[in-house]
Amino acid sequence: MLSRSQEKLLRYLGTFPDALSNAWDVPRSVSLPGLSEAMGVVRSGLNQPLNVLLDEGFIVVRVAHVLGGGSRRRQVYHITEKGRGWLAEHPSEDTLATSELTTNDASKFSIIGRERELEALIQLLVEERRAVVGGLSGVGKTTLLKAWAAQSTQHLVRWATMDPLSDAYALMQAWFPETTPLPVDPEAMIEHIGQSGKQVLVVDDLHLVEPRHLEAVQHLLHGLHAKEHTVVLAGRLPLPEGFDWPLLKLGTLSPHDAKEVLGDHLDEDLRLEVAKALDGHPMALNLYREGDRLPEAGEDIQAFVEQTMLDGLDEGALEALDGMVLFPRPLPAAMVPGASSIDELDERALLRWTEEDVSLEIQHLIRNVRRTMLDENRLTKLHQAAADHWANHLDEPAYAVLHLYHTMALDDDRFVEEMVERFDALMLEQSGAMAVIFDRATVQRPDQENLHYWAGRIAVHRQEAERARHHLAGVQSDSLRAELAYELARIEGDEQEAERLLQAQISGVSDLEGVRWLLRAAVQRIEDRVFDQASAVDEQKVQSLLNQVRLPDDLNTRGSITVSITLIQLTVALLQRDEARVQALVEGLEALSHMHDPIVLHAKFKASLAFGKETYDAHHEAYERAAGAQTTPFHAAVVGLTFAEHLVGQGHESARSIHASLPNPSAWAEAGSPGHRYAARWWYLKGHLDPSASAAALREAARCFRQAGCTNAARAVTERLHRVL
Repeated sequence: MLSRSQEKLLRYLGTFPDALSNAWDVPRSVSLPGLSEAMGVVRSGLNQPLNVLLDEGFIVVRVAHVLGGGSRRRQVYHITEKGRGWLAEHPSEDTLATSELTTNDASKFSIIGRERELEALIQLLVEERRAVVGGLSGVGKTTLLKAWAAQSTQHLVRWATMDPLSDAYALMQAWFPETTPLPVDPEAMIEHIGQSGKQVLVVDDLHLVEPRHLEAVQHLLHGLHAKEHTVVLAGRLPLPEGFDWPLLKLGTLSPHDAKEVLGDHLDEDLRLEVAKALDGHPMALNLYREGDRLPEAGEDIQAFVEQTMLDGLDEGALEALDGMVLFPRPLPAAMVPGASSIDELDERALLRWTEEDVSLEIQHLIRNVRRTMLDENRLTKLHQAAADHWANHLDEPAYAVLHLYHTMALDDDRFVEEMVERFDALMLEQSGAMAVIFDRATVQRPDQENLHYWAGRIAVHRQEAERARHHLAGVQSDSLRAELAYELARIEGDEQEAERLLQAQISGVSDLEGVRWLLRAAVQRIEDRVFDQASAVDEQKVQSLLNQVRLPDDLNTRGSITVSITLIQLTVALLQRDEARVQALVEGLEALSHMHDPIVLHAKFKASLAFGKETYDAHHEAYERAAGAQTTPFHAAVVGLTFAEHLVGQGHESARSIHASLPNPSAWAEAGSPGHRYAARWWYLKGHLDPSASAAALREAARCFRQAGCTNAARAVTERLHRVL
């Protein structure tokens, strides 16, 4: 007859397929740390039940590579045919189900001593649809939420974990990892979440939200509750202001429950002594190993953690632990510094893993305690080592921003000098992190204008006008100040101020740079429109900008500028419905190049759509020819937008399939205004073609148009949104 703990282990291992017993790579779930977490007991508490099951032939043990567990192979456990036979002969009893909660992957999740709190949380959410689970670090807030989520079989629980670099959009990405693109506009986020009915949403570690993003996170979470979604927050108390929600406060475990966490391999009196000495603190219980010195009366848990977490760690593991203490967010196990020590740290219960055991960080209680033990010299060395490590991975924005994070902590401005090259790529994927890093830097060094300049650029990108103005006040250089002020005027739609600043900018730069500014301004003006409404473009103003262009003597540069001017003039002629002018300009482009040039084919395609009488098949053939000739996927997709807009205007049924074939705005790192305009047009089309998502899509289209400086287009989209609503 198997004991309760032996049976629980066997049933858990029985949820994994037989094929896993021969696999080279296996999940952490069948290693000792994974079994410990699933059973809710310390690792040493599993030795006795595992040995019994091995002796009975119900399970086998082998060594294999554990996914995310470092390079060293670990012991893993699998159920045998004999073990499955025993399970078939002994169906699960209801009594076992009281503390075993089925998760989405059909494995078991055990929780000890929290039955009352679990029921209280369930009842609170039935009555309020919102709750805060609060308590000390390591007291089991996340474990309780996982247990609650596991038994919420009627609803998919969407989970997000806050970290110091997270913003509201990061929560969206965590809740909807399968969805791209996701809207960034605050109201569009709320609209998007409600498209498929009422949702159940968790935000863990809410206390880590940075003041920089607090207002936006508050807006999102309060807005979701107002729309009758269920929202559960968890974090260390006190939480940031603005979350005075119904509170379920977790204390430590009672001695009776705490001793169960230690397993049943120890004498009961000893387990009770340990449970009382550690005050029932779940994380401290997990750190305990037989023979550890227990805290004296009056000692706090922090002293025990300081003593036990480092005891027996070799030099490499200690170095890895200290490096991970500085992680601003969980990181993929395969990428972290000190990956060779993951096995040892995991065996000691020092690591906290994300879902699917892909990414890791140090347990928060351990991290908090260890940070207090590191002096400034040690912290400097650790930040330098981390910066050196991530310097080898700068092509990946998620790691490039970590390099920036650590170099800024060192007061090292060298990376700031490289921002010109990396800014757009980093902002596309890491704008929340960038905002936090540069805001911290400007607080630490308020007199450094280059930091305020980049912080202002970040705020402009995120359409945070007041914050951009704050940083603008810290920029003294005339050229940098004028550039930042110009971008701010654009997103706010202050055309007179933007024009004044543009002329000031042109007068202060070289002739060639002035030409680039004029062309960008002209393009912005002709693109400040939506395809299905009368154009509000000031064509005389566009021509006035072009009249200021002075062609350079260099023939190559002169040729490319001439092409740009001709394309702007072509768009104006198309808006004026001047077919003869359009034809002349297309012929002029062809004379500058050849009939198969990508630019020429796109121009001809636009002219054909505007004035031709061809059939859909002929237009589709011309579309494929023009798109196929483009030199980048981005430019091919722009041709597709042109065709999709035409088809929507014609009410053609193929518009939806053409739009669906286009890459979504997050598919590439196209920088600056061209990328923003593509995103705006893509979302605007979605607002036409997908009625279920029209409100969210139109809100996001308006945001993207504003980001590109196209405020007239943004207003037109907003007017359509009001009609939809």
